[in-house]
Amino acid sequence: MNQLFRLPQVGEADAIAEPSADLRVPFAQSGTFVCKFIIGEPSDQAVCCGAPVADGKSWCAYHRRIVFEPARPGRAR
Repeated sequence: MNQLFRLPQVGEADAIAEPSADLRVPFAQSGTFVCKFIIGEPSDQAVCCGAPVADGKSWCAYHRRIVFEPARPGRAR
C-alpha cells in the first residue's frame, strides 16, 4: 500500500536554516552531540559544522537534508 505525502509537509522541510559559521570546529576536536558534516574538502585539518545535535545523530537537520535523499512517492520498499 502506498503512503500519501501532504505537499505542505514537504515544503516545510525546505525551510531549515543553515547553521552559523561561528559553530564550526576542527573535526578532530568535535565532541559528542555536534554535527560532523565536513565543510569543504576532507583533509587533515577538516572543519565540521559543529551545530548542536540533540537526537544523537551524526548530522544536524540542515545537513541531513543534504546527505539523505527524501523517499519519493511510488518507491516504497
